[in-house]
Amino acid sequence: MKKSFQTETGIFGEGTPKICVPIVEKSREGIWRKAEEIGKLSVDIVEWRADFYEDVFRMKEVLTTLRGIKERLGQKLLLFTFRTDHEGGNQAIDKDVYYHLNREAALGGANLVDMEVYLDEARTAEEIHKIHDAGCRVIASNHDFEKTPPTQEMVHRLKRMEELGADVAKLAVMPKNRQDVLNLLQATVTADEALSVPVVTMSMGSMGVISRVCGSLTGSAMTFAALGEASAPGQIPVEQMAELLTHISCIQK
Repeated sequence: MKKSFQTETGIFGEGTPKICVPIVEKSREGIWRKAEEIGKLSVDIVEWRADFYEDVFRMKEVLTTLRGIKERLGQKLLLFTFRTDHEGGNQAIDKDVYYHLNREAALGGANLVDMEVYLDEARTAEEIHKIHDAGCRVIASNHDFEKTPPTQEMVHRLKRMEELGADVAKLAVMPKNRQDVLNLLQATVTADEALSVPVVTMSMGSMGVISRVCGSLTGSAMTFAALGEASAPGQIPVEQMAELLTHISCIQK
């Protein structure tokens, strides 16, 4: 049985994929305004992309901003993410600072923390346990903005995330052709059937948009949708995403 958890509108890992909306504003004021907007929407998870935050390396400021986001979101889950420049993020970060930042976010009230598995596999496994001790869940991730690896390699990466202790395994890849998109969809189905934790996948860019709306078929448990500026290529506006997922769910019933 899949390890799942409760969101505001249902169980993560069951039924219709949950919608996650990223916040990519640079200032605290902009971040809080966006959190207020998202707090009024019918979405499950909000991702704070802290690598866009102008004061991200001032821990006191980070924690104050995080608490303000939480206050404005109500019962929605908050996912804390610092995407490194190695995986398409907004800026570089020292490895020790990266792990420290994630631990502090977990202690500071984040419900989920994104951890890049291949930054340092052994260290990531240790940090996942520390974040669990703080009462926070971990989405292990890997982002390839250059290509789509072979199908079996994608499945292997997702399995490795579970082995390291993650609560959710996430993979994002860039397609070069239609077959790449199909390979990502097949890898998702295979991993969803093999893993005991929820899987989240996406094929980025305009070519891979279909992967963002067909999670109820492939087993991808969450999709990212934009409110204003997108955090990754190919994200659909949140209003359209909600409508699409509703229509697909009704048709499948």
